[in-house]
Amino acid sequence: MALREPNRRRFLALAGAVSAGAASGCLSEPSEERVPEGDTGPRNVTLPAAHGPTLDATLYGSGDCGVVLVPQIDRDRESWESEAKRLAGDGRLVLALDEDPDNRADSVLGSIRYMRGERGVSDLVVIGASSGGKAALFANAKAEPGAVDGTATLSASGGVERASDLQGRLLFVISEREHEKYVRVGRELHAKAPEPKELVTYDGDEHAQRLFSGDNAGDVRRRLDAFVSEVCG
Repeated sequence: MALREPNRRRFLALAGAVSAGAASGCLSEPSEERVPEGDTGPRNVTLPAAHGPTLDATLYGSGDCGVVLVPQIDRDRESWESEAKRLAGDGRLVLALDEDPDNRADSVLGSIRYMRGERGVSDLVVIGASSGGKAALFANAKAEPGAVDGTATLSASGGVERASDLQGRLLFVISEREHEKYVRVGRELHAKAPEPKELVTYDGDEHAQRLFSGDNAGDVRRRLDAFVSEVCG
């Protein structure tokens, strides 16, 4: 599945601007839209990926519990809007991310560092769907020890080779009748990852973020809510 072309053009334009800044010795700093004091509504931010380019993201809510949402390959951060608002409504700071399509894992790693360093969250959960799930797992394994407290994936497309290096609480979600690749990856992740971990298998064929519009949507949301609450205390 190809990345939506407008999103790719926007990313390439940003990456070019960052490269120009680096050549002149001025890398971009994280930035945020000006919003009224105390406003916790959606606000757009930019942040650096671990490998350099500037990324677009949207922040929702506020709180010491941080949640990073990483979309699947054919969607962008706006696809997380309803879930982000719901999670933020429980007193959490939620970041929905647009990744660099050429380095998704370092994009997520950059968001982890941003939430810890710039936002100062005390607990951090990363939730990724399909390719975003794979990126979340690789970023978890590459992050500094203690940087990630929980990672949940919806139909992760990979990451098995880093399963033994994962940190924090882990939740792997798959659908029994989705493409065999995702079922296999989910089961292998659960088998090879350290505790604490859980594998949830739903009846159906909904893949990744499609789980939020299928027959099991309510239970998926309840499980994710419980997972985030358990991680953040």
